[in-house]
Amino acid sequence: MIARINNYIQRRLQQENLEVVPLKRVAVWLAEEGILQDTLSSPGFPLRRHVWRENIFGASKIGQKYWVVARLKQYEEILDPGDLREIFGLKSRTSLYRKIKQEKIPFIRNRKRGIYFRISELLTWALERKDSEIYLMMQKKYNEIKRESAFPKLR
Repeated sequence: MIARINNYIQRRLQQENLEVVPLKRVAVWLAEEGILQDTLSSPGFPLRRHVWRENIFGASKIGQKYWVVARLKQYEEILDPGDLREIFGLKSRTSLYRKIKQEKIPFIRNRKRGIYFRISELLTWALERKDSEIYLMMQKKYNEIKRESAFPKLR
């Protein structure tokens, strides 16, 4: 879910040619797309919770008050562990972490906790292993992510 949120935010910022957007506006985008449901009692809270956990790339606070999300110049699409577990057909997180360690699958670690996978690094890893089946599955997942994030250009 975190990967889907970050992929959507960064792609939308890029497509609309925006450098910085208030967190409240981003929360509305995510709710409209059905990616992250907002709460009626405290609008933007689910997204703020992810920001506090440092799960949202490019998020920062201006002064003491306003949260914003900035477009990252070198952003690459990412996957969550659940996405990778689905690709490999694994049933548990433990089996995924074992596979990551044994097969030296490249990942990035969040400062607080959790790991993510850059799709470009996973595709390179699959090519180096000469594993066309995994490469094709990852390419398919990447195309799904691009389709999910695609939306008509807004005014």
